[in-house]
Amino acid sequence: MVDIRSTPDSGGGRAGVPSRRALLRGSGLAAAGLAGVATTTMLDPTAAHAAPVGPWEYVAPGASIQSAISSGAKAIQLGAGRYTITTPIAPTPGCTIRGVGQRTEILAGAAMASMIEIGGGNPVDGVYIGDLVLDCASKATNGIDLNIVGTTGNYKGEPDSMCRLDNLWVYNPVLDGIVYRGSDTQATSTSRVRVRGAGQYGFHVNAPDNWWTACEATTRASTGANAGFYIGANAANNFFQACKAWYVRGYGWHVRSTRNKFVGCEAQDTKAHGWYVEWDRNTFVGCVADTAGMYDVSGTPNTADGFYLAPGLETALVGCQAFDRRPGGHAAQQRYGFNVPAGMVSSGRLAAPTGWDNTSGLINQR
Repeated sequence: MVDIRSTPDSGGGRAGVPSRRALLRGSGLAAAGLAGVATTTMLDPTAAHAAPVGPWEYVAPGASIQSAISSGAKAIQLGAGRYTITTPIAPTPGCTIRGVGQRTEILAGAAMASMIEIGGGNPVDGVYIGDLVLDCASKATNGIDLNIVGTTGNYKGEPDSMCRLDNLWVYNPVLDGIVYRGSDTQATSTSRVRVRGAGQYGFHVNAPDNWWTACEATTRASTGANAGFYIGANAANNFFQACKAWYVRGYGWHVRSTRNKFVGCEAQDTKAHGWYVEWDRNTFVGCVADTAGMYDVSGTPNTADGFYLAPGLETALVGCQAFDRRPGGHAAQQRYGFNVPAGMVSSGRLAAPTGWDNTSGLINQR
């Protein structure tokens, strides 16, 4: 590493003092907390396997991420290239693992329960995972498993784990892209995460009091349960904003919990119902169902609805839309736009619904 304080002035500044031009040229990663590290270090797989840089530990492709964590590193920067793992990565409290986007690939090289295990049934908080690809390669059962139980040691005595998952790509898990469970997996924010080809659920949500923003999921053929987003019995009081389930070989959204909020979310091109809401006391605003029963994911015309609500006495759908766009020139496939208990309609809890080209009509009151 070059100490810029001792280099000759080459950019118009005083001798021994780096000019603004020199700083911009040599410290382009300062904003990421890596001041003084040449950009090429992050992109060169032949660079040193580990290099402490201020609070950051740079782990080059081919080196062990877990070894850096076990040695005490709390801020780990990954470069461009492949990191093959054969056992799960287990972050410690306050640990940050950050890549450089799609050029950073963590690959499952053997069968394992999850590629990243956060908590493992114990207390952990403040973990951040961002800007990288997790390729489960049909070997890892799950991409990320958050299973946090207990709050001992949390930052400032916080009662929640407060983890952050951002700008991730998760490919081909045997079952689930990301699993949220454990009594203290709370106040966790997941944003800009794309799960592709999940064998069961893209997002398997079974923990309360969390946020999802701009996330999406697809699934592949499966003989069991299948949904882009599954919201289970322990997943109360969650927030979903601008999220999308698409090209799903099951339900787009399967909701089996209460007190959840869905704003501007969508189900598109699903084999089963776009939205299958089994439990009451949820709210949906500006949500969309597009082409359930879709032929290209093994759907059958006139068997699946945009929104199917089993109960509905204390649930509201406001300004939602359900339609069949007839992809590929096929005839309409989605049965009803809204298949709901009659009481939802008479009480005004199905408010301002719109849609078109459903095979059996927009609204069915049961």
